[in-house]
Amino acid sequence: MARLPRIQCPVCDGVYGGVPTTVLGMVAVRDHKTAPRSLSLCPGSMTRVRESGALAWQDELPTSLTALIEQPDAVQTELFR
Repeated sequence: MARLPRIQCPVCDGVYGGVPTTVLGMVAVRDHKTAPRSLSLCPGSMTRVRESGALAWQDELPTSLTALIEQPDAVQTELFR
């Protein structure tokens, strides 16, 4: 059985499993708690980080481009002005 790659959480600096994502070269930090018996998750849970050993990775789109992608009509309006 394959193991998840080990990734350091950017918030609490703990080492947890990296969950695969749809983004090239990036993994998400597995859900984990701030304290063993607490009911709240660490704010770094499910944060995307670069996979160690990745030769290439896909950066996130800027927010201006993300807004245009989510609203295709706005893209067409901007193209044909």
